[in-house]
Amino acid sequence: MRLLDWLIPILTIIGLYWFSSSFFLAKRSLPHSSSCDEAHSLLTEVLKLEPSEISSILGEDYDDATGSLRNGCWLPRKVDSVVILVVDAMRFDFSQYSLPKSIGSRIAKRQTTSSQLLQFVADPPTVTMQRLKGLTTGSLPTFADISGNMGGSTMDEDSWVQQLKNTDFKHRGLKYPSKLGFVGDDTWVDLFPVLFDESYPFPSFNTRDLDTVDNGCLKELPNLMKHVRRKNSHSPQDLELVISHFLGVDHVGHTYGPFNEHMDAKYRQMDEALSTTLDLLDEEDQEEEEGSKSCHLALIFGDHGMTNDGNHGGGTDEEINAALFVHFSKGCHLDDKDRTMPLEKAAEIMGSTYVQDKFQSMNQIDLVPTISILLGLPIPYQNLGGIVPSLLASHDVRETAAALALNAAQVWRYFTIYSQTANRLPNLPELEEQLKDAVSTYREALRHNEDGKDSNAFYTACGLFKLFLVEASELGHRVWTRFDTVGMAGGGLILAFVVLATLLPLLLLSKSFLAAQKQQIRNSRGLLENILTLIYVVFHCGMLSFSNSYIEAEQRIVMFMMTTLGGVIFVRLNSTVAGGNARILPYVPSVIGGVIFVRLNSTVAG
Repeated sequence: MRLLDWLIPILTIIGLYWFSSSFFLAKRSLPHSSSCDEAHSLLTEVLKLEPSEISSILGEDYDDATGSLRNGCWLPRKVDSVVILVVDAMRFDFSQYSLPKSIGSRIAKRQTTSSQLLQFVADPPTVTMQRLKGLTTGSLPTFADISGNMGGSTMDEDSWVQQLKNTDFKHRGLKYPSKLGFVGDDTWVDLFPVLFDESYPFPSFNTRDLDTVDNGCLKELPNLMKHVRRKNSHSPQDLELVISHFLGVDHVGHTYGPFNEHMDAKYRQMDEALSTTLDLLDEEDQEEEEGSKSCHLALIFGDHGMTNDGNHGGGTDEEINAALFVHFSKGCHLDDKDRTMPLEKAAEIMGSTYVQDKFQSMNQIDLVPTISILLGLPIPYQNLGGIVPSLLASHDVRETAAALALNAAQVWRYFTIYSQTANRLPNLPELEEQLKDAVSTYREALRHNEDGKDSNAFYTACGLFKLFLVEASELGHRVWTRFDTVGMAGGGLILAFVVLATLLPLLLLSKSFLAAQKQQIRNSRGLLENILTLIYVVFHCGMLSFSNSYIEAEQRIVMFMMTTLGGVIFVRLNSTVAGGNARILPYVPSVIGGVIFVRLNSTVAG
């Protein structure tokens, strides 16, 4: 009997460890950041290109002294400023019809290079904290990352927002250091507490509050827009990045669902605000002289969608299919058909399927390398996204090919370093062969382009680089975001055996023992224990498992429940009589199971 008392807890620990290690997929964060002077080394050491080929790619603007271009790090900067307008939980299908003034009017005739609406596919879990991490780092969140970051934490991975502040402004052809402005959901400030020069965060926890955050955005956003950086900026206070994060749509969904008059009213409010902001960027171009017009990029997107009952967090189509509207101001000259890559050709390079009215689809992490190149920044070190050619504001397929080549080199460097220092990734030889094919085609295109004219080889190279990036992203998803079902099944079988071994003796106990147990429950102490246990289970199963709005307060909720559980265990320990610790050992599986249960529920909640 004493041997069984020890065997059950040991098997429980083994089963729980095996199941947890298979469920909480872990990814080690590397303490590296990309630097502005790495373009040459990536092309030389990773892609194995010759000096003459590298010179053809980087051009005359490459500065040997700094290791970067004179108006950008890896490639020339394309835009003067970026305005990001996040409409939390904006589904793709809603963006087409619920925003007629801001988005609908700009794509009513046809999609153009300067104004595009794309399906913006999020990676589960579809919660704001994890989506913002993916949108700024290009990495994939894992379930271990979620459980370790309840309630928010400072970003510790390389991101394009951090690069915007850390990169020497002179290397990007700027007169003054970059300034960043923000208003809206305070999750951004949790992630980047010291990066924003002008910051107006508003608390996001109260999902019943439909207007406080949005009203704050409407109040402060016009003031931020007055200081957006222009092409010939002469003020050190000008903002290169402006972010406004509206929360009303998400809160209406949580409170009333997506199909009601409250949601209609909220989308009308958003439509007016977005349209006003876009008009400000376009009107500014009209006031400037032709040769000095600024190139502004406006990005309007949802960080995730929502289900038909207004929740989010999982991986259904309604939750992962958000919307992205991209608008370049007229100063970017992207409506000039003679100077711009055709949108159809860029979409062909993209290699994506067409969805819903033939709108192009892209993964959210693909925005990271794209926006980095547009701002003349290095791509974040741990990025797994692939550049979207149609969003590059490129007038030359050679520029697109160079951007994709650097993107591919950055991803391959990350995979090789991760395999050497953390865990060996599978299928790397096959992926390396794809990269070699793309590089070979690219080198062939460079050799046949000495006369300065484009060739079909560049388009082919772009397609091959994009294919490599898609396969690399798929590898990352397989390794870091998909469960080890074999390990989960093995751990589950061991736990099932433990439960059976624990319950079987109880079924064979005498009636006198069961009567004694009933008498103990009648005791006030036993009754208190059972009430607390019931509240514990009902709260976690009935509330947190079916609600997605508690992520900001999750840590306090879980800590309160863990404290309560600890109190119950303390009472149980002090009530032990003869028999010593052996009387306690049968309760160990329940205690450990309770702890894991809390962690599992805290993962899916939010």
